[in-house]
Amino acid sequence: MFPTTVLAGLRNAYGPRDALLEVWNGVPYASPMWAGCANSVLVHHVHRDMWKLVLEERLAKLGRFIEAHVAPPLYRKAPFITPSASSRQEVIEYYGVKAENVAIAPPGVDSTFQPGGEKAELPLIVGAGRLMPPKRFDELIRVCHQVRRTHPGLELVIIGDGYQYPHLRDLVSSLDAHSWVRLAGYVSEAEKLSLFQRSWAVASASIAEGWGMTLTEAAACGTPAVATRITGHLDSVAHDESGLLASSSREMVEQLTAIIADTELRGRLAEGARKHAAELTWETCAYRTLASLADDAHRRRQRARGRRPQ
Repeated sequence: MFPTTVLAGLRNAYGPRDALLEVWNGVPYASPMWAGCANSVLVHHVHRDMWKLVLEERLAKLGRFIEAHVAPPLYRKAPFITPSASSRQEVIEYYGVKAENVAIAPPGVDSTFQPGGEKAELPLIVGAGRLMPPKRFDELIRVCHQVRRTHPGLELVIIGDGYQYPHLRDLVSSLDAHSWVRLAGYVSEAEKLSLFQRSWAVASASIAEGWGMTLTEAAACGTPAVATRITGHLDSVAHDESGLLASSSREMVEQLTAIIADTELRGRLAEGARKHAAELTWETCAYRTLASLADDAHRRRQRARGRRPQ
């Protein structure tokens, strides 16, 4: 797919273009080398150690080599867009991009996500995302298994499809956790909204994120997050305001236990979650993304006129 897209771009197979936004998701399209128009590169997150979690060893080494050594020189002068300040720092440090070339465009939260109905009677924890190794839903299950030692009424619902489903199903069986863990798979938007509204907390044990979209969607519903202290989560969760960030699984156990036990803490974080999510709009995200392309178009026009870009 990547080579054919690049070849089509070189041939102008899709017709004339005024601007091009590349989404660099691990394997690059090298668009700055052939776009020939206003061009920005959207990077949600640097893959780094994720390669070895999703590919066999030989391909993982190749992917990491391309990302770390082959691609960055092709993008040295390209404008970048990332969803968070922590992802921006990763792009600067790992790809060697100049700081002034990296803009931030946080994602918005759709207006359908808002508080509604009653919270679940028993502690309900929700995790959501693709069932892939970097998301570490297996670790989230183990964490909740530990929390149940002090809160035996806890229930965990995991939303999402993916190839790790059999692994997670087997883990649930090995822990004899069928009574309190539900692997919901794909759910409708209405059911997802209901789960976010009813849950006491949304949780993520992921090791790599560019943002944490499900965390801010749940936040808009008045549900705080307990998540790993990683790139992306550092921005999607305002620690001790809209949720809690954990540096280890042990700390995540402690934080989930605290949120369940402390009604005042849960209420304060729920209010902070709503306020944090309210700051995020798709209009702002679109504006900042288009502004990056507009700025590059202006620089190109200035160069074409023989002027030094401002």
